Amino acid sequence: MSFFGLRAWSTPVFRPMFPFFAGGVITFCLIAKLQNAMIQAPEYANDPRNPLAKNKQQSAH
Repeated sequence: MSFFGLRAWSTPVFRPMFPFFAGGVITFCLIAKLQNAMIQAPEYANDPRNPLAKNKQQSAH
């Protein structure tokens, strides 16, 4: 019997999508780590677009 179009058996969602979820989490973590490393690099330390440089200038005053 179907109730509002729902079937009696469940459709697997998490198991087939697990590699994509894991890949998304790994990609997010690696990009965040890369961004933090680039923000703290000496090349970009004094760049006006660097949010950490703005905080350092405000705390120096």
